[in-house]
Amino acid sequence: MTGRRPLLFLDVRDARHGLHGKTRAVVGRAAGRSFAWVDDEITGLDRAWVSAHHEGRALLHRVDPRRGLAEADFAVLRAWLRAA
Repeated sequence: MTGRRPLLFLDVRDARHGLHGKTRAVVGRAAGRSFAWVDDEITGLDRAWVSAHHEGRALLHRVDPRRGLAEADFAVLRAWLRAA
């Protein structure tokens, strides 16, 4: 992906809305395009905000921080990609 930076590394809270600090950045970077966000800190507030502020398809998938990415997580991602 020449010229693109598909990964964002941020870690702060957006105190104005109780959102994760990554939420606005991910939606801004997506700029209406479909995206999948895999994280161990995604909450219902983040999902609701993305749903209200992003027109494209979005998958916000929370991973258990104690185990990391597991086959079940990859199955969710594969299913989401196939449904595109």
